Amino acid sequence: MLYKWMNSLFLYQVQPAFFYTRKDLVTWLFMQTGIHQWLLNNHSAWILFDSLFYSMPLLYLLTYKYVAKLSLAVAIIMLLVNWCYVQCYTLYPSNSIEGHIAWLLFPIVFIPSDKKTFILLFEGVRYFFLYFFVSAAVWKLAQGGFFSEEQMSGILLYQHKELLTSSPRYWQSNFLLWLIQKPQLSYLLYLSATLLELSFIIGFFTKKYDTLLLVLFVIFLVMDHLIMRITYYEIAPLALTLMFSKRERNSIQTV
Repeated sequence: MLYKWMNSLFLYQVQPAFFYTRKDLVTWLFMQTGIHQWLLNNHSAWILFDSLFYSMPLLYLLTYKYVAKLSLAVAIIMLLVNWCYVQCYTLYPSNSIEGHIAWLLFPIVFIPSDKKTFILLFEGVRYFFLYFFVSAAVWKLAQGGFFSEEQMSGILLYQHKELLTSSPRYWQSNFLLWLIQKPQLSYLLYLSATLLELSFIIGFFTKKYDTLLLVLFVIFLVMDHLIMRITYYEIAPLALTLMFSKRERNSIQTV
């Protein structure tokens, strides 16, 4: 929250003027509500939406701790708020919905009151997390980018064209231009990223290497920021499913 506020990434700070339509059925159904259009010219609603979105986790925590019988209702409200906010936020040209999957999934985990169901849902989030990475690798293979030596150079040029033209003397611009001009080296980065993503398939068969996958995940986040200038840190909570996977397995056996 503080990171996004300091970088002017709240809705009321971004002040979007238009939206675009994603190619998925859930988005199309959501757009029928007209909430995203109503927000465009409603600055007060942006502030309200931002406040609700970032305060719901704390509200749930306080409810669970002091008024546990209301935690189910608050968890459902948090789920609805998160889905509405993320849908609107990513409909505006601000960020991709993939970077917000932790916000969309984790409220589901807090809905059940019994421990066994909680652990099973937590397991489900872990498997989705693994799928998230493996599917990205499969996409690179299926689309042929994995087999093209020029792929990464083209991606870097497309991703950073504004930075390269507006700030050519900036250190990151020089670094990225150096990578673009060395397609073999940039392809090695693309190859490494694909293999890193593909390695998450091992998590479907064993939890023995979850600590290694956790390290690879952190490396992916840092390199994605450094090389692609994509801040995927909001999916970091999904790492909890790797950190506590062994503990939860032991817990479910004793339930």
